[in-house]
Amino acid sequence: MKFLAGLLLAFSLSLPAFALAEPEQKTAEVIKNYVAGKYPGWTKEDIRPAFRLSEGVFGEMKGLPEETKLSVIEVYPDFKPVGSVIFPILAAAGEESRKFMVRAKVEVVKKIAAAARLIKKGKKIESADIKLEERDIALLPQKYFTGLDPLINKEAKIAIPQNSTVFEWMVGDVPLVRRGEQVNLLVTAPGLVVKTKALAQEDGGLGAEIKVRRLDANKILSAKVVSASEVEVKLQ
Repeated sequence: MKFLAGLLLAFSLSLPAFALAEPEQKTAEVIKNYVAGKYPGWTKEDIRPAFRLSEGVFGEMKGLPEETKLSVIEVYPDFKPVGSVIFPILAAAGEESRKFMVRAKVEVVKKIAAAARLIKKGKKIESADIKLEERDIALLPQKYFTGLDPLINKEAKIAIPQNSTVFEWMVGDVPLVRRGEQVNLLVTAPGLVVKTKALAQEDGGLGAEIKVRRLDANKILSAKVVSASEVEVKLQ
């Protein structure tokens, strides 16, 4: 017991009288603030740093003076502090400073739209097809949905697997005119209207410009969708 007490006493004497408390938590807060500063749009988001193989580093930090201030060293302007990152952390107390390298995985967690089940290509999306789920958006393109309402009654452009994040390019408006359908083609000019038949060469919603092929002349034109069965070309 005397030997153990001696060891504890020696250890306590080796530390400053007031050592840095909770260095892991303080480092996490510093990283969160740094990420929010880099990406102002994430200021209110749930930024989660998870440390890896850093027990030794935080053990060393516990020997720093209580007044030590931690900060992330700006290595270069394009440094991206998300995903798997090694952060250079500056620990400064008065005129003394040390640098520590801290490994972390930084996630930015947000509820976004995902497929609740397989959504087949061409399906009109309904509420049962989608769900809101927490996802790490740190490295995602900014083309996801933060609500479900904008997706209702959209059409899946591709097959969307169950649990996949739903991105903007995966869905679109349900087309009024579909590729291969025969439509009425109105060619208009001041004081003139010519009506003929054409074949849609691509899908298009109301107001969309699509390519059509005139059946009487085998000519490709760009026409505006004005209804489910009619497209229009305006000549100047």
